Amino acid sequence: MTEETITALKNYDWLVRNKGLGEVELHWESDSLVSGDGGYEISLLTEAGFTPGTRQDS
Repeated sequence: MTEETITALKNYDWLVRNKGLGEVELHWESDSLVSGDGGYEISLLTEAGFTPGTRQDS
């Protein structure tokens, strides 16, 4: 598995565990990650530090 994939999975895992599965959705058609009332580009999942689950001190 690539480092990018591991980071994306850790970020997604953190979001689901901390916000709840009902509050996090991958919207493939728009390349978006929907969370609550907002959203992010899905590519942010691959960024270290996007969530506390991938911050250096975690």
